[in-house]
Amino acid sequence: MSLSIIIPHFNKPDLLEKLLVSIPQDKIDIQTIVVDDQSETLYLDEVKKLKNKYNFELYQNHIKKSAGLCRNLGLQKAKNNWVIFADGDDYFTNGFYDKVSKYFDKKIDVVFFPPTSQYLDTGKTAGRHLSFKKIIQDYLNDKNKKNELLLRYSFISTWSKMMKKEFMNKHSIKFDEGPMGAEDVLMSTKIGFFMKYFDVCSEVIYCLITRHGSSTQNLNQVQFDIRLNARISRINFLKTHLDKTEQILIKPLIYNKAAEFLLKSFKQFGLKKFLKVYTLYRKENIKWFRLIYLNPFKVIRYIFIGCNNYLKNNKYRIKN
Repeated sequence: MSLSIIIPHFNKPDLLEKLLVSIPQDKIDIQTIVVDDQSETLYLDEVKKLKNKYNFELYQNHIKKSAGLCRNLGLQKAKNNWVIFADGDDYFTNGFYDKVSKYFDKKIDVVFFPPTSQYLDTGKTAGRHLSFKKIIQDYLNDKNKKNELLLRYSFISTWSKMMKKEFMNKHSIKFDEGPMGAEDVLMSTKIGFFMKYFDVCSEVIYCLITRHGSSTQNLNQVQFDIRLNARISRINFLKTHLDKTEQILIKPLIYNKAAEFLLKSFKQFGLKKFLKVYTLYRKENIKWFRLIYLNPFKVIRYIFIGCNNYLKNNKYRIKN
């Protein structure tokens, strides 16, 4: 058997079914693992009924509510050489098995694939995948050191990449088992650091679903802090493990992400939160400011891009 697909699930059996439909049921070398994250009984019963239609193993997380914990439990149950993680509300694109199976016999650690994205309510293409698509395209167009580092350390996701299970076990790569939202940040960073042999495919295998009002769209302060601390851990990991040349090449990534969260703290929660994040950065010795931020033309450009992205991602909500 060659591929284990690990899926955490919580209260969305209808969307889970859409994902299961996208997984070929006639391939004996696919092991599909669903780990339920303490769903309400009504929804869990619906998932159990799906076992009459689809070939998958169902396990339950009784420890504490955590998508990262579910993925780690699924990883323990995985029997195959390769592992792919999928979120319970996304799905695989047509022909995904043919695209991934050609790598089954290759002696590499990780394969990257560009995702696409879609609005759940309208079915139209969303913009959630664009940054990942750009990382893939930039690397395939020019495999220089900077683009390789961006591939290694900017492709922060649990999905749209296939990992050798032996590689993950060797380096003890697991998900953070916190409450939500940032379990993949340091895990993905460690994959990028430890992988020795990898490949990058230009073919799409995975579709991200964007739902208005989801945790990726709106964060409260607790969720914001969880993601902020995960990013700080990631920055500190890169500062510790990369050599000076690599750190120089990756500096824009570190600066931009740190500045992004600092500005987001002010935009979402006000001055008091901004000062708390600023103080935390000073304590952790995280530099976020760049001279380029003083260039008014660059600032105007960033504001224009930010507003344009905001309108794209929120046009449904604005319209209604």
